[in-house]
Amino acid sequence: MLKDEEIYSEFVHWQQQVFANPRLKEKLLALRNREYALHRQQLKGKNISEGEMADIRKLYETTREDDVTRSYLDAEYRFSKMMMDIQKIINDAVPVKGPEKPS
Repeated sequence: MLKDEEIYSEFVHWQQQVFANPRLKEKLLALRNREYALHRQQLKGKNISEGEMADIRKLYETTREDDVTRSYLDAEYRFSKMMMDIQKIINDAVPVKGPEKPS
């Protein structure tokens, strides 16, 4: 059913457009690699400096300058939001409880 969703179709369409263009693919992957590096840094308990935050914002803005990558990032956001909504519905329907505390 998800494959028939317009949000998914748009996501796939724009993803194919970005990855078919080596220049756009390179820009997108550079952004993702930088985002992942900063996320790993946060997971290790390290602070992200203002300079690093400014750098990632600038990289994001330059990536969005192209209409195709902007459309891809917008479609990716909508698709991710839809997937999070689905996950919430599943979690609400099938709650998982943690282990009980010993008395």
